[in-house]
Amino acid sequence: MEFEFEQLTVRERLACHTGTGAAAAEAARQAWVVPGTTGLTVHLSFGDVSGQSYLDQLTTDLVVHTRDLAQGVGKDTRLPGDLVDFALDQFAGYGDLSGSGLFDPPPVPEGACPQTRLLALTGRRGG
Repeated sequence: MEFEFEQLTVRERLACHTGTGAAAAEAARQAWVVPGTTGLTVHLSFGDVSGQSYLDQLTTDLVVHTRDLAQGVGKDTRLPGDLVDFALDQFAGYGDLSGSGLFDPPPVPEGACPQTRLLALTGRRGG
């Protein structure tokens, strides 16, 4: 079975008044509510992935951006260790993402804690 997360219905598109960003957010939200998502094939801009892989990517993205938001509003930026470990496991399969142009090269300090390593892999500085 396949599901086009990037293809929203007309009703869903009309509900996304702010355009592409809102449409992308709605598509990602749908990934969590479609029954059997993990067994579906998801069509993304870079190719097809399993529904489980897509949910793993979304979770990893949410972990990293949770820290970004906390930093932006001046709150504690420490992330739960199990979520950091999950995200690090996901990034282990991605390799060096700096070639994509989306991330700076990962300058991981010697002996860095897991959260600092995760942030370095995503082009961020600090812990």
